[in-house]
Amino acid sequence: MQQVISTTYKYTSKKENAPTNRGLFHDFRFSLGYDNLQQDGISEAVGSLTVFLHTAGKGASCPYCGHFSHRLHSYYSRHIEDLEVYGHTLELVIKVGKYYCDNVSCPQKIFCEPLSFLAR
Repeated sequence: MQQVISTTYKYTSKKENAPTNRGLFHDFRFSLGYDNLQQDGISEAVGSLTVFLHTAGKGASCPYCGHFSHRLHSYYSRHIEDLEVYGHTLELVIKVGKYYCDNVSCPQKIFCEPLSFLAR
């Protein structure tokens, strides 16, 4: 199944007193069509963009037993690279939660929040 990545760019005119360190993508908003994903920021370098995102869910279902958990263990970052937008290499850095599975019969005690839009 092919996933579609949509992007929008809000153009703002250059003002005389605008800071000179604001890049072309300063007002760039990135959307994957995934409601649980929110943008934290964007970093622009020569020929590359890094978009920082986080999941906004209040829990996740264990992929092994299906039990829904609110009990957060920790966070980690997933890096997705080699996409291209407007001629720039694009890297997505997504902060994802790890949760405890409270189902006593489940062998998986800690699981990572699934990102359904990522290819396996």
